[in-house]
Amino acid sequence: MNCIFCKKTALGASVSHILPESLGGEQWACLPDGLVCSECNQYFGEKVESKALASFPFLPFRLLLGIPTKKGRASTMRTHLGTLQSDVSPGYIGIDPCSSEIETAINAGKISQIRIIAEPTEPLAIARMLVKMGLEVVAADSTDDPLDPKFDSARKFSRSPERGTNWWWFLGIDHARLFAKFRDGITMREWQQGVSLSVHQLHECEVFRLQLLDMVIFTPLDMRVAPPDMSEFPEPNNRLFEVTC
Repeated sequence: MNCIFCKKTALGASVSHILPESLGGEQWACLPDGLVCSECNQYFGEKVESKALASFPFLPFRLLLGIPTKKGRASTMRTHLGTLQSDVSPGYIGIDPCSSEIETAINAGKISQIRIIAEPTEPLAIARMLVKMGLEVVAADSTDDPLDPKFDSARKFSRSPERGTNWWWFLGIDHARLFAKFRDGITMREWQQGVSLSVHQLHECEVFRLQLLDMVIFTPLDMRVAPPDMSEFPEPNNRLFEVTC
């Protein structure tokens, strides 16, 4: 079989997770063997997913769910108060204060909130990871479909984009409902039940849709698809990110 990304014979094929392990993707999220070569799988893990998963909006999920890195380390996030670190129990987060004054204020109850800037630090890596996931969803449905030439622009953008290539992704979050779920407590099983990956038709082109609880992300699987009219999707619950390689 040929790798769905480089189209070469998938020698040394390895397990590829459609939903990354660092987002809770387990055996149920794996592609059949032989669809992604070991070289492409390693490339995506090291060069694309590692950056995307260390950025908003994915990193806060990993912190709150206590999902470790592939090396088994706790997820961390730097803030103006110090470094946040995930706990083994979902919903609990530790903090390493950046100064003794902040530590004293936290212990005294004078600081009881930490605000996280909801801005992606790696929008390009996120776009490429989403497109990669979309092609894998297509492959999970039919092993031949992702090799269709109509996916060539998506394949190239995810694996080896050319300078100047433009892409976009849309983010929609129901903040109140999402925060309420974590405030009330959520298990890994409930998290996985709230995850959905699908591909839909839009103007004869495919669009990938990723749902994580009350957060939804869209991105096209064809560079010709224009972004949505954001006048119909008001901020702050909706955001459009346009990226250029």
